[in-house]
Amino acid sequence: LTDHRIEFSRWWTLEFKAVKFPTIANTTVFDYYIDPETKKFELWSKKVPKFELDPAIPLQSALVPTPETVRIRYWMDLLMERGYPVMLVGGAGSGKTVIVNDKLESLNNELWTVVNVPFNYYTSSEMLQSILEKPLERKAGRNYGPPGNKRLVYFIDDMNMPEMDKYYTVQAHTILRQYLDYKHWYDRQKLTLRDIHNCQYVACMNPTAGNFTIDSRIQRHFAVFAVSFPGQDSLRTIYNSILSQHLAAPHHTPFT
Repeated sequence: LTDHRIEFSRWWTLEFKAVKFPTIANTTVFDYYIDPETKKFELWSKKVPKFELDPAIPLQSALVPTPETVRIRYWMDLLMERGYPVMLVGGAGSGKTVIVNDKLESLNNELWTVVNVPFNYYTSSEMLQSILEKPLERKAGRNYGPPGNKRLVYFIDDMNMPEMDKYYTVQAHTILRQYLDYKHWYDRQKLTLRDIHNCQYVACMNPTAGNFTIDSRIQRHFAVFAVSFPGQDSLRTIYNSILSQHLAAPHHTPFT
């Protein structure tokens, strides 16, 4: 991914000269949000919570909050609460899957159900439909949904990995698009409609792997966020947070 944030920030400040934007050195428009109470620009860094190292969680699965992760999490919270599909796009190791898992683990188990749907080269529409239907129950008539009044989140990892056929169509994407367009799909045996309720999607993809991109007809349904690799300041925050808490532990195990 190419980082054009500095160029965009420069254009934005020149284009919207009437907006009283903070002039703190080495910051861009992406470093600020508008506080809904004060109606003023505030730094995202002020919303970064303190990191607590959990010894039970492997380091590769731990999420150290940074201004970048706080920004993405803020928008994920708003969009998912309203049922909008969300997609994170970034290179391998950028932390997109960890960010999504951290969000999904924070959901109330009494209100939400999460189903992980990892894609691979051989994922077909038939295979995907069987996975999507497994956690659903029949409500009334042709209506299906998660048990009780829960909301179901499907987490699709490696969205762009399935094989593309000779017609440049990805079968697994077509059934997803049918749901996102019409909120239903067909029973494969009876050829009758099944209306699906209270389900939504979160996805991740690596633009340098698989088919690289996905069809715009399905991508248009998602709010897409680019997850870039952490910058120097973020890396310093991550390593300082982990190392300081590790060394402060009363019986820490030395790194090897």
